[in-house]
Amino acid sequence: MKTYLLSALLYTGACSILLAQNPGEMHYTVDMNLRAVENDLLPVQITLHQWRDSVAEFQMPRIIPGTYDVHDYGRFLQGFTALNAAGDTLPVERLDTNRWRISQAASLHQLHYRVADTYDAEEDPGIFEPAGTSHEQDSVYLLDNFGYIGYLKGHKNHAFTLRIHKPAGFYGATALTGQRGDSLDQFPVPDYFTLHDNPFLYARPDTAWYQVGNTEVLVAAFSPNGIVKADSAIGPISKVLDATGKYLGGRLPAEKYAVLLYTSPYQMGMGFGALEHHTSTVLHMPEMDGAAYYDQVQDITAHEFFHIITPLRIHSQYVSNFDFMDPRMSRHIWLYEGVTEYNSHLAQVRDSLYTLGAFLDVLQSKLKRADKYDKDIPLTQASRYTLSFFKDQYLNFYQKGALAAMALDMQLIDWSEGDYRLVHLLQDLGQTFGTDTFFRDDQLFQIMARESGFPQLEGWLARYVGGTEPLPLKSLLGKAGISYQADTLVDEITLGGVDFRFDREHMRLEVSSVANLDAFGRDLGWQKGDELLSLNGEELTLQNIRATIDEYYQQTEPGDKVKIKVMRYAEEDEEGDKEKLKARATLITVPKKHQFRPQDELSSEQRAFRKAWLN
Repeated sequence: MKTYLLSALLYTGACSILLAQNPGEMHYTVDMNLRAVENDLLPVQITLHQWRDSVAEFQMPRIIPGTYDVHDYGRFLQGFTALNAAGDTLPVERLDTNRWRISQAASLHQLHYRVADTYDAEEDPGIFEPAGTSHEQDSVYLLDNFGYIGYLKGHKNHAFTLRIHKPAGFYGATALTGQRGDSLDQFPVPDYFTLHDNPFLYARPDTAWYQVGNTEVLVAAFSPNGIVKADSAIGPISKVLDATGKYLGGRLPAEKYAVLLYTSPYQMGMGFGALEHHTSTVLHMPEMDGAAYYDQVQDITAHEFFHIITPLRIHSQYVSNFDFMDPRMSRHIWLYEGVTEYNSHLAQVRDSLYTLGAFLDVLQSKLKRADKYDKDIPLTQASRYTLSFFKDQYLNFYQKGALAAMALDMQLIDWSEGDYRLVHLLQDLGQTFGTDTFFRDDQLFQIMARESGFPQLEGWLARYVGGTEPLPLKSLLGKAGISYQADTLVDEITLGGVDFRFDREHMRLEVSSVANLDAFGRDLGWQKGDELLSLNGEELTLQNIRATIDEYYQQTEPGDKVKIKVMRYAEEDEEGDKEKLKARATLITVPKKHQFRPQDELSSEQRAFRKAWLN
């Protein structure tokens, strides 16, 4: 039987671009036809050139870098077919979810299959949206290539030509450079890692550009109702780009970077966030507007953009030659994620996008969240076994990992008397290794000690990163004139001692517990299940709720009248009744964890330390 998923016209000329760059080596041409999506299935054709092997096993990624989770992208493929040059089908055996063995492989010429949209699929477990695929015909196509394209076992380091057949008027936003046409875009790619690492957002163009140092940054947005715009996002994003450029000395290890912002109306259970790539990031966000929304986009982009340092330039052999089927995990997710997270906030305070108080609030939040994780698991071991034993510890890399990075930064400042910081160590590591090489995973502490010029650093890292000794935050922060107490008692204004959760059905904050109700809370008359409607006359929305509550804490004085309107539900009452809660604000003595207090008067040594750290 002969089957041609794409017409010969689509195939004609596919070889010429790539043959010019690899005339005698095995390589791939991939055709993705966005115009031929049917029943939510996107057709893919892979043509092989200079194929000579008698054995062929096609693989789709089981795991991809940056997610540290099993996704099994092969489960979304349908109708997998192998053809020889005459168009005859070859025998295929599906070995498991992600692998297909092709018999009579010496004559293998093409692979055809269709891919289901992960956003609409009912597969369980689902795919985190920034790592997923979305092809809404005539609307938007989010092409995370690892969800559409695989490779032949043993041949992932060969070149690809990616050909995308697009609807009229659509623009494919990406960090890749290629040839663009009215209906066909073509991109030469040196290997599978580069192919998987460069996503596309195809939609009617809504783009903005920004130059930071030597790097051209593209922001592309898709908003189904036109609420989110690239021009609105580029303003806050440009601030963190500038801050990052200054922090890194003005020259960045990427000529082009793409921020792909995909938004969709809020739905219960939908995942929002981002997935980093070496020279791009995919953000999946709710379709909203307002300053608070774009502030969140700014913070997420700040973190993702710093990944151009780690792991783009600085990584171990397990990242350099990533095994998409059964990867061995690095010990150093604390470096890839924790250092990145810390730097993204530090750059903002150094460039005055954060006040010192706001920066300390970030640190306090991370300390409180880190308390929820097992303190007896070293960061290196949590990293090495993040796919198995310590899967539930992964998010601690953004908490304790970031705090360890801060402690490392401050320790280097102390040893060098302000002349050498974490950013200098990263620059030195980047010059020694760079994008195309790697460090030995088990030698990083020794390498960092050598590159920094501080031999004692190896032991320091072994204690606090490779071991479980508590970070010396109190002494280090004291050198910057900031007192730190892990546990203390504080008199403060409260909201009554209630615990809140977010009710996604009604899109409101709901009182989830009154177990720790204080005197002020009893005066107000809080009840479990109350949903906040307004605070001191200010109606609460998703856009303003955080700012309104922050303002309450900052401006309320003892004795002030506090008015709260809630929706209260009786049993089997779906409508609910509006209730008004009133009381006078009272100072309540409450136990507090992780309190910071910047000193008013600094010694010359403290002043110099704080300047070296926070500028």
